[in-house]
Amino acid sequence: MMTEEILIDNIKFWVDQNIIYCKIYDGFEINSLLKDAELIFYNGISTLSKGKYMPVIINMREIDYTFSIKIYKFLSNSTLLNSIVLSKAFLVHRLGLKILLSIYNFTSDPVVPSEIFNNQNLATQHCNRDHRVFNQLKRNRS
Repeated sequence: MMTEEILIDNIKFWVDQNIIYCKIYDGFEINSLLKDAELIFYNGISTLSKGKYMPVIINMREIDYTFSIKIYKFLSNSTLLNSIVLSKAFLVHRLGLKILLSIYNFTSDPVVPSEIFNNQNLATQHCNRDHRVFNQLKRNRS
């Protein structure tokens, strides 16, 4: 089965088993306005979701520590993204960064849940659980 992939400004988007994956590659510039980043994520995610609420994993493992913090703070609070996703999981490569972002996440109380992982399998399990619960609730309402 061919998977649709979208590459916009060093960010790759694709869907695998009801999860939208976003991978930010080194070279994505923070110098581009964060508003531009918001639109890039919105366009990539909305194109692949086709109007369905799906969990999203944003892989920030290839970008530096400081940029990871900036992009996390912005994307975790984006009302535009919150309007199209079921949940957001951020994948980081350092435990220290995971702890720092988890503290920020706890104090910011986002509308759409955001979780931080440094393990791909745990992030995927989390998103699968969110998708399963959402669809079960949706079926129960019908």
